[in-house]
Amino acid sequence: MILLGEHAVVHGRPALVVGLARRVSVRVVPRAVPERELPGEDRRVHTAVERAAAAFAIAPEAGFAIEVGGDLPVAVGLGSSAALSVALVRALAASAGVLLSAARLDEVAYELERIFHGTPSGVDVAAAARGSALWFEIGPPRRTVPVALARSLTFVVALTGSRHETARTVGSLRERAAAHPEVYAPVFDAIGKLVETARRALEGGDWPKLGRLMTMNHELLRALGVSTAELDELVARAVGAGAFGAKLTGGGGGGAAVVLAGDDPTAVVEALRTAGYEAFVQRIEANAEGGA
Repeated sequence: MILLGEHAVVHGRPALVVGLARRVSVRVVPRAVPERELPGEDRRVHTAVERAAAAFAIAPEAGFAIEVGGDLPVAVGLGSSAALSVALVRALAASAGVLLSAARLDEVAYELERIFHGTPSGVDVAAAARGSALWFEIGPPRRTVPVALARSLTFVVALTGSRHETARTVGSLRERAAAHPEVYAPVFDAIGKLVETARRALEGGDWPKLGRLMTMNHELLRALGVSTAELDELVARAVGAGAFGAKLTGGGGGGAAVVLAGDDPTAVVEALRTAGYEAFVQRIEANAEGGA
């Protein structure tokens, strides 16, 4: 889940991301016959499976079935394709007896993520692979640094009920930014500054300030044209119910919002559910990790 910095991260600015306690699971079941049973009808998933199998030198005649499960909402801006990519890489590497390094996991999972999103930044893969709170830069080279949390964070994740296609929103914004860099570059710069300030708020435990920065980030994403009336209403309802701040998360164009609700999220959850949104609570525990 991206706290701040989506879209701008694709254009070279940093982002802050956390791993959710929701998962995608992949199980590889060997088969005695040279046939492969792949999940669903999405050709991108089938391509990802075959590419991961090839990456670990699994012979084309090796038969297996792929079983996919988990509780992470799909196509709402919470990194489900990145989580699937990471899970596929881990499962197929294990089935091939390959000892997987963190660097190799990133490399192969990023290539799988490209099947789904074309030119992703890599931030979702980093969060899916590592969890916790992370500072991310696209580079080159890509750079991921753990961020120390002064105290635990409680978020509400709210779903609009509509799905979106990240590749489309990212691609459309890329085209507009390329056509009018003098307009879009300052907005990306402003988001980058918010991310830098938000990192200090995370490390210092200043949740009211972090919430304000998140809401400011949402307004800049509105200016970039990736929000929707429904997401704007969701953010306003959450803040009106007492949240420190809120913003869309992920590609935009529908999907999900992240709400910094404070230690007791009950009122925020009730307000959002009353308005017809699905909402669930996620807690990110304090940690002593960090880095420069």
